[in-house]
Amino acid sequence: MHQRLFLLTLTLAAGLSAAALGKSEKTLTLVEVAKTTVANHFSDHPKSMSNLVEAMSKNIHPSYMHSKGLFVTLSKHGKTRACWGQISGTERNLVAATIFTTENALTKEYRFPPIKKQELPELKTQVTVIDQIEPVERNVSLHPMLDGLMVRSGGKAAVLLPGEASDAHYQVMQCKVKAGITPTEPCQMYRIKAHVFR
Repeated sequence: MHQRLFLLTLTLAAGLSAAALGKSEKTLTLVEVAKTTVANHFSDHPKSMSNLVEAMSKNIHPSYMHSKGLFVTLSKHGKTRACWGQISGTERNLVAATIFTTENALTKEYRFPPIKKQELPELKTQVTVIDQIEPVERNVSLHPMLDGLMVRSGGKAAVLLPGEASDAHYQVMQCKVKAGITPTEPCQMYRIKAHVFR
């Protein structure tokens, strides 16, 4: 009962309906998990990450049981406010990965000013689960609205998630700039197949 009240409080704080939670605790989506983590972060009495993981990892959906790479993107008015993630799985399941990645987006993102509590009603949340990474040749047609891209050269690498670029040439150039790779410098390219949840 205490755990249910805890989840209900966090869920309502994240802007989710009591009916959605009451439907079944084990049907929380990854986006709802991320929103609950954001609400916990800004709570007057936040739970520890381990307590949050324990509370939300009870009876999780079978499709969330595995470990995969995952990114969490928080945006406001169509512009990214924070994004964090990893290409390969580091946590025991996707719920734990979403919780830790969301917290890292809030605390470790250095490219944008820190998110403030008053911004929460305007934030949009996206969770991107990496399904497959495959090397591609330079002349292969890329579909940036469907596929992400990773470029790598020596110790430099960067990722653009699906939908972060609308043009294939721009996707490659922007990803190289993000990695600190010059436009003419050769690099390895990898297509990222992913599931995007909003």
